[in-house]
Amino acid sequence: MAHGPTEALVDDGLVKVSEAVAFLRLSRSTVYALMDAGELAYVRIGRARRIPRRALLHLAAVHLNGDAAG
Repeated sequence: MAHGPTEALVDDGLVKVSEAVAFLRLSRSTVYALMDAGELAYVRIGRARRIPRRALLHLAAVHLNGDAAG
């Protein structure tokens, strides 16, 4: 079944905000601020927010500085 870019974003699964905080090594309030500013995609299910794993990788890549190739 084919799906678009929105659905593809969640193909790798969703994580809790606490897991995103641990992965990014940022504060909980910073992660919520990134979501509220539209810089970090999320899914709202009821009152819970879940973040696509792929969105975390994208956020880190966008903010990557320097020459990673060395």
